Amino acid sequence: MSRKQLIFAHSENRLGNRYELLDCLGDGSHGSVWRAQRLSDGMIVAVKIPREQGAKSEDLAEGSRLIGQPSHPNVVGVYWMGRVPPSMEWYAIEMEYFPSVTLAHLLEGGDQGLVASYERLFRYYHLILQGVNHLHRLGMCHGDIKPHNILISGENLKLTDFGCSVLPEDMYTRARENGGTILYSAPEIVGSAVKERNSSVFFQADIYSLGVLLYHLVTNRLPHDTLSQVARHSPFPRPREINHSVSPAIEEFILRCLEVSPSQRWASVVEMLPAFQKAWKYQTDYQPIRILPKKQTPTEDWSSQALRLLSENAFSQAENVAFSEFEMTRDTQAFLIMVKAAFRDQRYFECIHFFQSNQDQLDHSSPLFAELLRYYLDALIETRQIREAERIILDCLKVEGEKPSLQLKHASLLAVQGRYQEACEVLMKLNRELPQRPEILKRLVMIYEQLRDLGKAASFLKAYRKLLPEDRWAQVKFEKFESLGMR
Repeated sequence: MSRKQLIFAHSENRLGNRYELLDCLGDGSHGSVWRAQRLSDGMIVAVKIPREQGAKSEDLAEGSRLIGQPSHPNVVGVYWMGRVPPSMEWYAIEMEYFPSVTLAHLLEGGDQGLVASYERLFRYYHLILQGVNHLHRLGMCHGDIKPHNILISGENLKLTDFGCSVLPEDMYTRARENGGTILYSAPEIVGSAVKERNSSVFFQADIYSLGVLLYHLVTNRLPHDTLSQVARHSPFPRPREINHSVSPAIEEFILRCLEVSPSQRWASVVEMLPAFQKAWKYQTDYQPIRILPKKQTPTEDWSSQALRLLSENAFSQAENVAFSEFEMTRDTQAFLIMVKAAFRDQRYFECIHFFQSNQDQLDHSSPLFAELLRYYLDALIETRQIREAERIILDCLKVEGEKPSLQLKHASLLAVQGRYQEACEVLMKLNRELPQRPEILKRLVMIYEQLRDLGKAASFLKAYRKLLPEDRWAQVKFEKFESLGMR
């Protein structure tokens, strides 16, 4: 969806009856962000319009946990998200408008006031820690900490782009395919020898990314240049080997963030904050001026090339690069990228063929096993191979535990087969564990309709409408129930 297409779709630059679109602030592969005026009160906000408008609303949500929460000075506020009335066609995310530039822009532009002073760099980094700490206190991991997602205006700084900011139980289903993002990722997220997938791992992955960020700030380069190096946690130069002005205290702080084992890193951002302040003071006494090393040009191996092509939606080319590597090495990471490219290109039968022709890749001992199994499951669902999909989802539940996203799919598979009572039991259990989740309530409405229990269906619809009062599906359903005398 380009800027031109969006304006063409909305006369007078209006998005439904909620916004007037003023300026396009950015137009990327995942959607566009606009400076907009909220028509109800004239407030200037930022509105993100995801590209994949055909996806389910819950899959387009970003940072929903921030709605209704007290604001934080270092996190961009999220005010509302949903389908924009009256047509309910376009999904939008309304956020705080913060005129600024990204930290990436300042670093790449060589802003001497920023890059030559440890004092200014570390003041910003301290604000970043406070922002991430706020997210973690809300039970959210950011999932994509990097200079492009850090906005700066004068002395103010805010974290943004919550495309990967999710509850820990949903984190693993959000694939991060942008090459730059991967280089800030923890090995266990990319797929290394760390196999545990409990929720604490994802908060620890944010801590690893914070270490990569600080490494970048003091050395002018990243620890690793390619996905393969990240996944293997290949040896990298210590910060003081690159920049002699870095103090031992700052180096020790960074290296603890970058430990390959999550359990060896800082336990939390709460623990990091006072430790960083001590290291910051030590650096000021040691050497306040940052001696800028020459920026290194990163190399691009097959994995980085394939991920770059994926981020550019060049799916066939990405698949060909990965396939060439897979043919030579039988590398599981290459196989995953092949599958991912075919799936994102909606070639679901080809995706299934990959799995059925290479069953050795579904190795329970592989750290990529859970992610591969998910792609196999989703391809089976897309091609309506329901019985095989049910068999695979039971394997997924054994491997990953009873994650909400998996339980929702399991309920849907049961319902498609007419096993409504079993589907109901799964959804009711999920509703007790995670109350007030629209995606669960909506399914309960539909299940109880099938079970001919309109009273319970109406009750769950009422709860759903409280959360999403402008939802068109809910309005139509309410009118139907009202005509039947159900309220």
